[in-house]
Parts: sequence; C-alpha cells; structure tokens
Amino acid sequence: MAERGSCVSDADIARVRAALTALEKSEQDPFIRGLRVIGYLTWLLEKAGTRPIVVGGKAVELYTSGHYTTADVDFVLDGRELAGRLLEQVGFEARRTGERHWYHPRLQLPVEIPDNVLQGSEEKVLSVDVGDGCRVYVIGVEDLVLDRLRAAVYWNSRSDEAWALLLLCAMWDDIDLPYLLRTAAQERPELAQRLDLVLQRAQAMVDADGDNAPRRDAP
Repeated sequence: MAERGSCVSDADIARVRAALTALEKSEQDPFIRGLRVIGYLTWLLEKAGTRPIVVGGKAVELYTSGHYTTADVDFVLDGRELAGRLLEQVGFEARRTGERHWYHPRLQLPVEIPDNVLQGSEEKVLSVDVGDGCRVYVIGVEDLVLDRLRAAVYWNSRSDEAWALLLLCAMWDDIDLPYLLRTAAQERPELAQRLDLVLQRAQAMVDADGDNAPRRDAP
C-alpha cells in the first residue's frame, strides 16, 4: 500500500503554487477568487488521500453567496500534519498560535484545521464544482444551521442566530427538516426549542416573500 500523501508529485505542488500565484493578481470578485483558492487546496489534499470539508464562517459565506464574509477558511479533515506540510509547500506559513493555523501572506488567507471529525453528517456534505477540475466540499446546510444555533444557545450569540435564520430562508426548499428536527431533539432540549422558534420565523419570512414554500406540517 502506498504511503499516505505519496500520490502528490512535485508537478502537483507546482501546479497549485502557480494557480495561487495567478490568483494573487486576479481581479476576480473576491468571493469567486476565494472559491478557486479553496478548490485548488482541496484538489491537492484529495490527491494526498484526505477530503477537506469547509465548516464555520466560510461555509456560511458559501451558502449565502457572499452576504456573510470572512477571510478565514476552516477545514475539517483527517491528517492535519500531512495537510500542514502540503500547505507550507504551496506558500502558507505556520502560525505561532498553534499547530492548526496557517497563513498565506500574499493572498492574506488564514487557514485553520480545527478538528479531524465532522460534527454532522458526511452524507449531507455539499460538493461544489469550482472549475479547472477542482471541487469544494461544504458541511451540509442542516448541520451548519445547528452549528450556528449552538452558538446562540450556549454562548448567547444573537448574530449566529440571525445567520441560522438567513441560512434557513436562503435554502428553505432544500432543507431536510426531519433530519434537522431529529438531530436537534437528540442533542439537547434547549437546542430543539431554539430551532423550533427560528423555524417559525423562517416560515413566516418565506411565506411573506410569496415563495409558496411547503409548510412544516405539509406531507
């Protein structure tokens, strides 16, 4: 069996370095440019045998098409040490703040790998084609809503509750409500109660927009 990471060649490293250098000078919309950067990093890390999944604020930005903005990219993946070596080979620098932070000075892009296990369903992960043979993997919107609501419940973060509401409204037709309700109920009553309140607000906002979305009690 080949050693993990051995499938990454010097040519692969050179390809990603060149692509990132080109993006440094790109005048593309920052949202699109950020997607391309993440896509190249994902391509490289997948060649090394691990799948990075975007979580946190950058995932909110992707689902809201840039209405929420953040410079940070948070990946969940298995193999932080290997990923760190590859990031450093394509221009990132390890930060002194810990072994899970890197920074690309010319792209002004911080990357963090906070965990190796996704807090959510792998089956719900969204795969987005960003061109040039690259993809981006994003935590499922249901799990992202729950992540924001946890911050609202446990840390009293009103802004995170607002983003959970926006995510629900933006993705209403695609939300798996049974999964969302079941997962919250299995975790803690406080989370399930907050979710119920936010769902009521989202339903009212969607109905007010005349979207003809199915109601929660619809079959």
